[in-house]
Amino acid sequence: MFLKTLPCPSLSRRRFFAAAAGGFVAAAALTRPQPLSAFSGGALPAPLARSNGDWKLSFQDEFDDPVAFQTTWEALKRGGHQHKTMRYPRNVVIEDGELDLELGHQSDPKRPFTGGYIRTRSFRQTYGYFECEMRIASEGGVNNAFWMVSDRSLQGDTQFELDIAEVKYPNIVQVSARRWKPEKIVLAATYRSENQLAEGFHRYAMLWTENEFRFFVDDLDVFDIENTFAHTPAMLLFSNAVAPFAGKNDGDVEGAATTVRNVRVFQDLSA
Repeated sequence: MFLKTLPCPSLSRRRFFAAAAGGFVAAAALTRPQPLSAFSGGALPAPLARSNGDWKLSFQDEFDDPVAFQTTWEALKRGGHQHKTMRYPRNVVIEDGELDLELGHQSDPKRPFTGGYIRTRSFRQTYGYFECEMRIASEGGVNNAFWMVSDRSLQGDTQFELDIAEVKYPNIVQVSARRWKPEKIVLAATYRSENQLAEGFHRYAMLWTENEFRFFVDDLDVFDIENTFAHTPAMLLFSNAVAPFAGKNDGDVEGAATTVRNVRVFQDLSA
């Protein structure tokens, strides 16, 4: 297992926004140095400390209890339409207070790579603040993802996905809010760090309210966009995959892993 902290990104800020349905709606490229502090007891995350609201912790996991992990999370066997990776429960490892989604290989020409995929069994929440500390795999071509999807039993006619962070080696973070049904809408941005994101843990977060989405990397606000469709409960997911949309890979990912050391969710009781 790995445990190391890296200084956070530095500021050279540029944003572009465009409004459109059915495609890429927004892009951003930002950098800024900012120290990454460890979670501390009941202290509010910095973005919440700067905002209004009666914020209370509603979900937390520090991945230090393998038994509790089994009751909180479900490890799934999942493929994908845009990559050649099969995610297996055996690739999900809890050890030394960390979650590893291990990458590997298998003798299947259609899906030669393996990875991990988990989702919360029963936890669902509408709106709130969602964050994790994650170190990405030190391999090109890997999508390291912390995301949310609407619960199909509760979503009604609107199916959506909230990508809190899709992180690509060495320094790219993509964030997005996507409506898949009834019509496709994608609201997205790209953040480029000056640091090597595989060399340490970084904090990835999203503030989701009735009116907007705000995405953060190491407490830096990297993208804000109006929320016009996500208003039902969603579940938490972590996953990784070797994928062409994540960049080039050298064909050998054995021994690499996406590592998460904690996740926290807050809810505004005053909302």
